[in-house]
Amino acid sequence: SGSFQCASFGTESDARFVYCASCISYMLQDWRGVDRSLATQFLLSCQSYEGGFGQNTGREAHGGSTFCSVAALKLMGTFDEVMCEERRQRVLSWCLRRQETGFNGRPNKPKDTCYSFWVGSCLKLLGGQDFINKEGNFAFLMTTQVRHVVQVMILLPS
Repeated sequence: SGSFQCASFGTESDARFVYCASCISYMLQDWRGVDRSLATQFLLSCQSYEGGFGQNTGREAHGGSTFCSVAALKLMGTFDEVMCEERRQRVLSWCLRRQETGFNGRPNKPKDTCYSFWVGSCLKLLGGQDFINKEGNFAFLMTTQVRHVVQVMILLPS
């Protein structure tokens, strides 16, 4: 199928595990355990009509699975050959639509700090980092950090 799963039976098989297999193979410079052509076709089948990537074929696009798919294609060295300009623009546009002051992972969902990494990193891989509102994202991230620090300070004994 081109996908991977985290255990030999009774578990999910999706883009996250293709990314994990790609990371390991890239670091070891040993691709014998990955059929790159089949894995690439699987990932392309996960690109939704919206432009982002779902965890599986036919699933809703999500910030985490979009990063996993784009990064795996880059690591496998197949990104440039399979991501024509139209496909690349669709995923770039999808990522940019996730941006508020921070980023959300899906349409109509609240922004969350983790998507500053998942979607922000994807934009970097796509060459769209100049479109990131860095000041707005930083301000959003700082509001979440301050809240966390204050919560921890309240819990600590004086």
